[in-house]
Amino acid sequence: MIDTKRLAEERDISGVKWFDYRFISAVQATERFYETYIHLYREAFRRNFDAGTATLKRAVPARGLWGSPGEFSAAWRARQIADGFGMPYDFFIRECIEAALRRGVARVPRPNQLYNLLSMPHVQERWEERRKALPLFSELPQYRVEAFCGLPAQIEHQQWVIDSLKARQARPFAIAQACFVDRLFTLDRAKAEFNPYVVEQMLSEAAGMKADPAPALRATNFLPSCFGLPHACSPSISPCIECHVREECRTAEAKVRGKVAQRYGNEKPRDEEKLALNRERVARCRAKRALAGAGAVSQELPLKAPEMKAAGTPLQAGIE
Repeated sequence: MIDTKRLAEERDISGVKWFDYRFISAVQATERFYETYIHLYREAFRRNFDAGTATLKRAVPARGLWGSPGEFSAAWRARQIADGFGMPYDFFIRECIEAALRRGVARVPRPNQLYNLLSMPHVQERWEERRKALPLFSELPQYRVEAFCGLPAQIEHQQWVIDSLKARQARPFAIAQACFVDRLFTLDRAKAEFNPYVVEQMLSEAAGMKADPAPALRATNFLPSCFGLPHACSPSISPCIECHVREECRTAEAKVRGKVAQRYGNEKPRDEEKLALNRERVARCRAKRALAGAGAVSQELPLKAPEMKAAGTPLQAGIE
């Protein structure tokens, strides 16, 4: 179970996560993160410890992601951190593992140990280098020009691709590939973004280029990653207020909250569990303090009459 604070955070990170994950649900994204972690754990173990036994390593508990609430919650939180930095999961996990091993960590870190304040500046620096050195874009059909419908993710992806091409000073062939084969932006957009000479060269390189047919997409393929997630929908604030499925999301979110309440007895089971554990912890702490206080008082009390008689007073001891 995930608490309401973490669920609400999905609303804010839905617009900054890497483009591949903006049209899949938070649960699907967590499953993908977990699978990627298992693969990269074995890769790191093979490279840094023992190549012969790397394939035998489970990397995670035998029951997997859904085996315990703690395992799922740890993977969820680690995935959220990667989303907050806008990094692909394989890049984030690999760089965090390598950074931890460089710090002298004795074993491959678990998902909840990936994030480290000391390592993140280096990881972010590596991400900037990767962005400038290699072409990075999403291959999801939702980002092709045939599927363009003005969604924020689509607009941002187009700008990302163009900025990347400019930053790398891409050759006309790479621009033509992105425009005519990958179908990431239109010819009109290319003419508006690049100088006439580059466009002329691009058109020359594009001779014979042909794109694969665009797959058919349904309306559900364009739902944002936070759609219907309990406690993540807030129609009066951004980004919900601009969302194209705001009303549908509010209806779906209410249904989900109802099902959660039906199953657990309330709409915030994880929050209630935390409150109950906190109350128990406070009660135990108070009981210990009371017991310690009672012990201190008993030590300070004067001896009772029978005890004084048995022990004797200083005067009686002198007479004897």
